[in-house]
Amino acid sequence: MSKSSIDNIFIYWIYFISLIFLASYALESLGFISSIFQEDISYLTSLITFILIFYLFQCGYYLYKLRDAVFFIETKTHYDDSNPFIIILSEFQIANNILKDKPKASLHEEFKLKLYEFVDNGFFISDLLLKLGIIGTVIGFIIMLSSLSAIDEMNISKMNNLLLSMSAGMKVALYTTLTGLIGSILLSIQYNFFESKINIFINQVINIDNYEKKK
Repeated sequence: MSKSSIDNIFIYWIYFISLIFLASYALESLGFISSIFQEDISYLTSLITFILIFYLFQCGYYLYKLRDAVFFIETKTHYDDSNPFIIILSEFQIANNILKDKPKASLHEEFKLKLYEFVDNGFFISDLLLKLGIIGTVIGFIIMLSSLSAIDEMNISKMNNLLLSMSAGMKVALYTTLTGLIGSILLSIQYNFFESKINIFINQVINIDNYEKKK
């Protein structure tokens, strides 16, 4: 891989995050985002947003380290020992040297599983955000139905309170569902990209290992 292609592993993430923040700024300028946080009395929207932001930047950190690991393979340049991908690579190389009788396919599979743990965790969180949005939908409908049970006789004053409570419940249901769905989609896009770069890293390591075996 060329150096520009290696750098793109992290640069594309920066583009992705920039687009998210530009879209968020445009929506906030219309008052849409602040309205969602203020009117969601379940606070699930805030929780979903916090989890989304945390895992967006965690994935960015991993992509940055993965870029360094790919560059390390290409150039054999020394990088910090805290890089999780280089640590996994070093463990794979040590196991390769010590366990020479063990089938290569088995070592390769163990190497892949360790790397795919990063991706699997991300997809789990993506699915969790969607489920939190669904929980918000249920909470919203509970709020709506509980307001109906409080009505014993109909008058204008109670009807107004009823409509306000039902409106609040509907907003919780819709806003949490929307936030959970958007968060899940964004994380899925990001971790699909991450998975594709993990596969590039895996293929490079395995190709080098197979080449050295033939020598």
